[in-house]
Amino acid sequence: MYYYIYDSFLNDKKYISELHRIEARLMDLGINGRIEKLTLLKSMREVVEEAVKKGASTIVAVGNDETVSKIISFLPNLSVTLGIIPIGRKNSIANILGLPQGVAACDALSARIIEKIDLGKANDFYFIASLEIPVQREIVIDCGNYFVSPLSNSGLINIYNIDNLTKEPKNEGQHRRSNPKDGILEAIIKESPAGHDGLMSLFKKKRFTKDSVFPFKKIKIKCSKECLAVVADGQTTIKTPVTVEVVPKKLRVIVGKNRMF
Repeated sequence: MYYYIYDSFLNDKKYISELHRIEARLMDLGINGRIEKLTLLKSMREVVEEAVKKGASTIVAVGNDETVSKIISFLPNLSVTLGIIPIGRKNSIANILGLPQGVAACDALSARIIEKIDLGKANDFYFIASLEIPVQREIVIDCGNYFVSPLSNSGLINIYNIDNLTKEPKNEGQHRRSNPKDGILEAIIKESPAGHDGLMSLFKKKRFTKDSVFPFKKIKIKCSKECLAVVADGQTTIKTPVTVEVVPKKLRVIVGKNRMF
């Protein structure tokens, strides 16, 4: 049974016509189902858990990257398949999964090509795309065989399951660094705007240049002075200490023919 969850931003009148076309196409394809619209009084978790209790086997997130990220944080524990109908702006996740915008995504749902993809997990929260960590000197990243700590208080550490390159590379040396089916995550250490050296390995006393890449399966992030906010998929804030790990083939998701992996 399909269960469609409309994000709250779709309550805007400008989306009415597009939603009507989507609903008509779903009916033509025979995959229409119950629709639930999120409001300030209905959380994503409450709506999804109630849908699963009622027998939903496929949860379809209708919205954008933020919609998908909100549902991903807990959905994998419910043993259902995720579908996506992207609408509006900021749909890079759907793009990577090969799903077209709006009505055209209905046909991808009907074709029902299912992939099992990796997810990242930060403590008890799942993420599909990335974690963002603001750099501070007090951060220690325990990589198992070595430790990494920053030399400055500026810059970012990004941990990717799916990176933010949404198009095929145009320049030599540019490439997609993260594949959601390879069983690993990548920590990308970005040089600070001020041009500092970035981070230093406490174990080998090695300096890293900008955009250093660390593939891993599990790390621990600690901050010696105070709790630091780590943001998953731009939505979920998690306080350090945080254990970050890859969970292989955790999510069943409907993809399109033009997926980028």
